[in-house]
Amino acid sequence: MPFALLHSIVWVCGLLLGVIPVIKHHRFGADELSLYLGPSYFGSHILIMLGAAAVGSMVWGGLARWLGSGDREAIHSTMWLKVTLAAQVLVGVMGACNVVTGYGYLALWFGVIVAISAGAMKLSRHPKPTINDFRSAVAWMRRPKPWNALFFLALYLLLMWHNLYLIERMTEIDGWHKLSLFVNRAFSQLALTGGFYFVIQLSIQNGPLWSRKVIWSLATLAPIAIVLDHFIVGFWNQTLLDFLNNFGWDGLMNLEEELRGGGVEMSVPAAVALGLAVFFGACALTWATIWISHKVRFRMAPVWALLAIALGFFGAAIEQTVGREWKARRSWMQEYNEFSVMISPVRPPEGLAYFDVKFRDHAGLQELDALKLERKPDIYVIFLESLRADALTPEVTPFLYQFKSRECQPIGRGWSSSNGTHLGWFGTLSGQVPIHWEDERDEAREQGWPGLRTFHLFKDAGYKMRVHAASELEFRDMGPHFFSTGDELFEAVRENVEGDPIFGLPLPERERVLMEDLKAQIAGRPVGGHLDIVAIDSPHFMYTWHEDFELPFPDYYESRYFPAFPSDEEVRLVKNKYFNSVAWADHLVEGFCQFLKESGRYDDSIVIVLGDHGEEFQDHGGWLHVSSLEDEQVRVPMMIKWPASYGRGPLVDDASQLDVLPSLLDYLTDGNPPKDMAGISLLSGEGRSIVATTAQGGSTREAMLLSRDGYKAYFTWPSYWNGRPTDQITLSRFIGPEGDIEFDTEAEYLEAMRKHMPDALDRFFLRVELRRDPAEE
Repeated sequence: MPFALLHSIVWVCGLLLGVIPVIKHHRFGADELSLYLGPSYFGSHILIMLGAAAVGSMVWGGLARWLGSGDREAIHSTMWLKVTLAAQVLVGVMGACNVVTGYGYLALWFGVIVAISAGAMKLSRHPKPTINDFRSAVAWMRRPKPWNALFFLALYLLLMWHNLYLIERMTEIDGWHKLSLFVNRAFSQLALTGGFYFVIQLSIQNGPLWSRKVIWSLATLAPIAIVLDHFIVGFWNQTLLDFLNNFGWDGLMNLEEELRGGGVEMSVPAAVALGLAVFFGACALTWATIWISHKVRFRMAPVWALLAIALGFFGAAIEQTVGREWKARRSWMQEYNEFSVMISPVRPPEGLAYFDVKFRDHAGLQELDALKLERKPDIYVIFLESLRADALTPEVTPFLYQFKSRECQPIGRGWSSSNGTHLGWFGTLSGQVPIHWEDERDEAREQGWPGLRTFHLFKDAGYKMRVHAASELEFRDMGPHFFSTGDELFEAVRENVEGDPIFGLPLPERERVLMEDLKAQIAGRPVGGHLDIVAIDSPHFMYTWHEDFELPFPDYYESRYFPAFPSDEEVRLVKNKYFNSVAWADHLVEGFCQFLKESGRYDDSIVIVLGDHGEEFQDHGGWLHVSSLEDEQVRVPMMIKWPASYGRGPLVDDASQLDVLPSLLDYLTDGNPPKDMAGISLLSGEGRSIVATTAQGGSTREAMLLSRDGYKAYFTWPSYWNGRPTDQITLSRFIGPEGDIEFDTEAEYLEAMRKHMPDALDRFFLRVELRRDPAEE
């Protein structure tokens, strides 16, 4: 077998050996560290596997090249490559079958390499390492070599362009801080670019000749990733890595529904074709830079790249060391939230305070056998997609504005339980904090999608239930998880699926038909004992309305996709487009309530209208939702009209989606709602703290908000994007009515939370204890 072919096989096998510890979840040492970080690190695992593959190919490819470095006939290099290949198969099988794992696997790796090297030198008289080899290595570092100067210059400029944008959008830091941070990023990216040069250079040096095309093609992913990160940050206010981690393997397997859920009207084949076109187009540009650099004869000694790495590291470290003396703690922490990679041994604290916790699961409904209802009015729950609190104005929503102020329970501030549709619905319909959604969904999937316990209790109590959705309910398994896959629980779960008369119609027309059909159904049934859940989706991005609807804002942004880096005028026009879609939703609700009045059913019914979450318009540097727990994304209108015989209900300053179900059950049971629920009945009139959680915190990396009376506590924790409870949380921000609040000790933060949110810690946690700063442990 030719040497070149054996070298290629050994190189590929080395690549595979490198990724085995990730794929097989090897654990290292007493602390059981692992390259496999968990099921919610899809993006991180891509980077880790690329790095592990590079290390494996360089090590084993380097061994193969060393074995062939002499006279191949004299030293039997092909024989030793065959021995290497056999050893690789043995090592791979043992690692894949977990016979050896962790450090044992690495020890076996290097033991085999040492044994083969010693055998080649002893038995085949392969030249042994000498001082001349060291001198040759030094000479290699100092000898100018052809290098792709255009590619690395473009890569560095792309990084700095992206970093400059990220710095500019950090509105909470002043000009001097931004200048200092820009200097830091210039040094940091110099070190990263130099390191990337070495990885490519060593990979090419140790790989077979054909591998350089593969290596440069993979290197093309770097500038693609930078540009993608730039636009994802500008659009969704989260990094590409966080986006991929949250997207996950499930998202990849359900790409079509994920695209639809994100408002992207593109088929999977079209998305794949676009991705391939971008990749191959970028590869063409990369190979063009190689050709130009070759023609111009760009040359550089590798030692200069090494010096660039050292200069970048020490420059960044000095900036951070000096900055520690004058940067505000919160501003310094914000640097590390904004930038995933900060090259410096000097770092700010991870947070303001650190806690060991145990979340309550609020399983009151799960443990309840039956509801004992004293009243059974008709109940209508209407979710308005992406309805932020300040969209409720006389100009935008004339009906809902009057409806809230004159007929509904007086509520000061309404809060979503999360910043995404599936989590907001879960909090409202289950009465549980959305941090339990993933676990609840896993359990429901295992049980064959029985539907939420809420609806089983309502059905057993005699309610007849229907769902009316103008869009699909498959996003994140919302339909099966909440409403079951069978036909025993609900009389009908209507959505935009093939076979339904609304299928294929424009969204606003689907909504119009859906509402007319609902009215017809109501007209033909008796009063009382019905629960209808309605979803109006027009205010979702793309922001649509019926073609016959008279717009309150004729000047609006007409493009389907709004700009990632807009001017103030463009933001205003995009908001006008959004307000037009909200006005259409207002029109639909008005028509429905008017029907209830005309049919004599309005006074005896409960009508609940609420936003599932809010919507951002560059308020904090992004568009849409699912990127932070700021007010724009979690403050929503909450409107509850009780039966006329009950009155409007007491005034409540803060109300959450989590309070809707307890309030309903309080009314229906005449004051005997189930215990152990996350929310508090709004009919009690008592004050309350609110909680909102998310698996999509964007660049803030914040996963939970506690708030009451203008005080807010934001929290984060590792791998928050897996959407599950954790046992350790970090306080990242504490805000009062006048702005950020900073204390000298962690105990003061805990005391302040107990003072300003007296019910929060006991309602949402079984245990909250201070722990030490992780940096001190």
